[in-house]
Amino acid sequence: MKKFFAVTAVTVAMGFISFANAATPASGNPGTVRFIGEIVSGACGIDANSMDQTVSLGQVPSNSFKAIGDRSTPVKFDITLTDCDTSTQKNARFTFSGVQDPAVPALFATTGLAENVGIRLQASAGEMLENGKEQVSPVVLQNGNNVVSFAAMYEATAATVTTGEADSVANFTVAYN
Repeated sequence: MKKFFAVTAVTVAMGFISFANAATPASGNPGTVRFIGEIVSGACGIDANSMDQTVSLGQVPSNSFKAIGDRSTPVKFDITLTDCDTSTQKNARFTFSGVQDPAVPALFATTGLAENVGIRLQASAGEMLENGKEQVSPVVLQNGNNVVSFAAMYEATAATVTTGEADSVANFTVAYN
């Protein structure tokens, strides 16, 4: 008899707890966590912080552009290749692509009010990278993580550059060999 009462009391208590939980509204606000990524067959992965970054070219005076081809000071940015295995491939080449500047297709077109200016990319060894074309000089990989440096700068596409925002977007891919 005592056993039955103990089990019944626990069952009733559990029912009250369930009822109390069901009746109590959830506190806080709901949210979502989104996980993205990809499993790749290349020699390396790409660090999550390198996948989506913003490079600030700063405020550059329009009077620093006096002729076609004049450039602002380069601003460095890095892309980190992770867990590289040189037994599969030893070199990497980057391709940056985006909307081409109408006057100089090797440059990335800018959006905003500034006119007659595009964005030029450069590899760390000084190679100018053309929009949509694979890097000529390979990055020689080391086992493990590899930090690959690049630079971005404004480049005049006419003798007179007008003021205003000058933003752009470049997507990149990495080819291994």
